[in-house]
Amino acid sequence: MKTCFLHKNPQSSDLILFVSGFASHFSHFSHLKAQNNVLMIYDYKDMNLDIELNSFKTVHLIAFSMGVSISSKLLSYMKFKTSLAINGTPRGIDDEYGIKEEVFKKSMENFNLLEFKKALFAKNLNLGENFYFQGQTQLKDELKSLFNFHKKHKVKKDLSFDKILLSKRDLIFSNRACENFFKQKNTKIIHSKEPHFVFFAFDSWEELCNI
Repeated sequence: MKTCFLHKNPQSSDLILFVSGFASHFSHFSHLKAQNNVLMIYDYKDMNLDIELNSFKTVHLIAFSMGVSISSKLLSYMKFKTSLAINGTPRGIDDEYGIKEEVFKKSMENFNLLEFKKALFAKNLNLGENFYFQGQTQLKDELKSLFNFHKKHKVKKDLSFDKILLSKRDLIFSNRACENFFKQKNTKIIHSKEPHFVFFAFDSWEELCNI
């Protein structure tokens, strides 16, 4: 995994920890402003994570897509001031509460970047050259790494999220699977009319934390 500070503010002791989804890149979130510090975790070709957050007074968690399950599997020991899941579940690849295993395998074997972009945005694909994606071979490797990670890391205890933001036009995670999972947890469910990638509907990271 890689990490990148999207925003650094020496005047703030608060951190927003953003665990992104498959194929995410820091360029995808450059439009979002922040008054606090924002640290992004991305690129899952290597699943090793080494972060030190003790210098921050409070940590808010935002997890997106496959990042929801990665957070649950790797960060369940942490205490978060607030926690928001976006279009994903702690199970990730799961026939009942995530992306069905056979569907994920087919995507992994026959990955096509253009088709993935269509599923991600459901509309605007003309995002400019500054909106970066890795090459198709690299992204296939990332999918394989995510698949192997989920096979090895069995669920012990799900991370508890305060809220889940679900997109009605999500073409990647099933709304029904997400709703069925989070209803059991009494998590507050918030619906959005956006596609899987909801972030163009927001102006700042704090706005997301406070929905």
